[in-house]
Amino acid sequence: MKKGKSREGEVRCLNCFSRFRPAPGVERAFCPECKMEWRISWASKKTAKIRGPVWEKVSKE
Repeated sequence: MKKGKSREGEVRCLNCFSRFRPAPGVERAFCPECKMEWRISWASKKTAKIRGPVWEKVSKE
């Protein structure tokens, strides 16, 4: 197993591909890099998954 920092609880932004860690149990989280808001689900207390964008926040350009 590789040594290094744990990625437990992290997700990868599907817009800019940077990793971030949403607060435990939240249903929505912003990527700190690109400010895109995502819907989050939790398989367990430590396993987050991006379900999709918050469509109301996606700009129509």
